[in-house]
Amino acid sequence: MIGEYKFYASSNELQDKEKIVILYHGWGGSSKGYMELAEEMAKEGFIVLIPDIIYHDERKPLENHFDSIVTRKYFWNTVLQTIDEFDEFVRVVGLKKKNIILVGNSMGGFIANGIFAMNPNISGLVSINGSGSFVLTEKTFRLRDKREGMTQEEENQLKKYDPMDKPSSLSPVLLMHGDSDTIIPIEGQENYYKYLTQEEKRTNIEWEIFKKVNHEFTPAMMEKLIGWLKSI
Repeated sequence: MIGEYKFYASSNELQDKEKIVILYHGWGGSSKGYMELAEEMAKEGFIVLIPDIIYHDERKPLENHFDSIVTRKYFWNTVLQTIDEFDEFVRVVGLKKKNIILVGNSMGGFIANGIFAMNPNISGLVSINGSGSFVLTEKTFRLRDKREGMTQEEENQLKKYDPMDKPSSLSPVLLMHGDSDTIIPIEGQENYYKYLTQEEKRTNIEWEIFKKVNHEFTPAMMEKLIGWLKSI
């Protein structure tokens, strides 16, 4: 079961729209918590869908997402399962991938990056305070928390989904991150940007660092997101 989704639009039409935003929320968040952002995008003419994510909302919600043991056990499982569910979600809702723009914040940024890397027909990606470099980010998590390194099995599992070294869609990408983020290390996003621009030689990639911003989705980030969506 892929669960429910929230639907926001300035029109009741869903089929054959040129730009449909699929918005993924962060760890421990809720689709309801993104209503304001979704409504702002809808005012600009975008259809916005917010999928319910496993272990959140009505889908086997965890009692305390921010308990460190719970986070370590379920974070990557949540990211990878949501990536796996994407094709079924698109089929059930009846969308065309070429019309989809992926937007994700925090954990949602990981999810959006992972989906983008596996679907060359997607029209665009916005990753906010997330990461497109899964293995590097997990290694950074463990160093920061003074934990053991990954086993080879754990690393191989992440590599299957890691956007690094995967030829992705040639569509435009916007990456945003606070330079003082203490939750999701900025290094993962920087590494992915370097991969796209240096290895893939992509020229339609924007990388914006927000000064003195911790793990937040600020009004300035929202303004940049809306402007970017309207420009592509």
